[in-house]
Amino acid sequence: MKQYTDSDPLLAAQSEIQNLKDTIVALRERLESLQFEAQEQAQKTVANNHDEMKQLRETAQALRDELDNLAHEKGRAVQEAMAGHRDEVVQLTQTAQALRDELDNLNHEKNTAVQEVLQQSRQEITQLKQTAQALRDELDSVKFGYDGKIEEIQRAARDDSRQLQETIAALRDELETRSGK
Repeated sequence: MKQYTDSDPLLAAQSEIQNLKDTIVALRERLESLQFEAQEQAQKTVANNHDEMKQLRETAQALRDELDNLAHEKGRAVQEAMAGHRDEVVQLTQTAQALRDELDNLNHEKNTAVQEVLQQSRQEITQLKQTAQALRDELDSVKFGYDGKIEEIQRAARDDSRQLQETIAALRDELETRSGK
């Protein structure tokens, strides 16, 4: 059996391949962590918005009959927005799964091509570096996308809250005007 030294190109290539595999695993874990954090932040934002809407509903209880049409339209719009958000989350999850599947396939192909590693090592290392960069780019893109969506949800919640408060004030003024006659 031949023993390899530290300067053996096969060991160097295998070592670099293992380092790249480790990098891919770390990037995958970071991507999953950021996705979890973004989902958790979105849930917190939705919960905060829910509490504020509950307070507004309690304030507007006396005006509920007159606000039924408005609430129906708002409920439909929220459902459409949530459906779109859910679709996007599903698409992002599918994209992440496709990336995981692709990485698994690459690992399988590398394991079956061990006998050709001396001829293909430079090419595979380049490909793995590109994949790692693509994962970094995807990670940055997903994080930026989630930050933007969270800001949009918060802005929409503030706008909805302000509109409901203005509507309540207008309806109160109208009721006061009518009851004052």
